[in-house]
Amino acid sequence: MSFFYERKEAADAVTITLKPHSLYLMLGMLAVWLGNDLILKSAPMAQIVMPIFIVFMVIRFFALVRIQREVLIAMKQGRVETQGSKFSFKNPFCYRINKAQDSAAS
Repeated sequence: MSFFYERKEAADAVTITLKPHSLYLMLGMLAVWLGNDLILKSAPMAQIVMPIFIVFMVIRFFALVRIQREVLIAMKQGRVETQGSKFSFKNPFCYRINKAQDSAAS
């Protein structure tokens, strides 16, 4: 799901960059729904916008659940570094997961 994140694997680490596009799209859909509900009070438009919003949230959740599981496992092992901001296009939120060294386990 390259719309939600970008995963790059190198010899020593895995870098996962969460893209802010989907977050801003969700906030935009929420703003349209709230604007429609509070200002226009249009039920037919709400019947279209809200299901699209819910489906998008479910797709985003399932697209990111595998990545989050990988990050949680690496966090428990102390191999994760983070940087950036989830709201920034220039410096997006990024996980760097250092790969376990076999010699360090010995």
